[in-house]
Amino acid sequence: MTDVYIIDRLIKVIRERQQTVTEAITEGSVQDFAAFRHLRGKLEVWKEVEDELRLLLKKQERHDE
Repeated sequence: MTDVYIIDRLIKVIRERQQTVTEAITEGSVQDFAAFRHLRGKLEVWKEVEDELRLLLKKQERHDE
């Protein structure tokens, strides 16, 4: 398994989790404002992780050139 494959797979999983959190927020299953803030925080963390993985992928691609 290559690093690129692993990173691509992780990004796919992260996007699925972001989608799950987004659906929870938009479908109205949030019980109160505290729960909403918690879900928004989770969404931001998943976005940051995705961004970091993308940076690693770009660095790897530059290194391979």
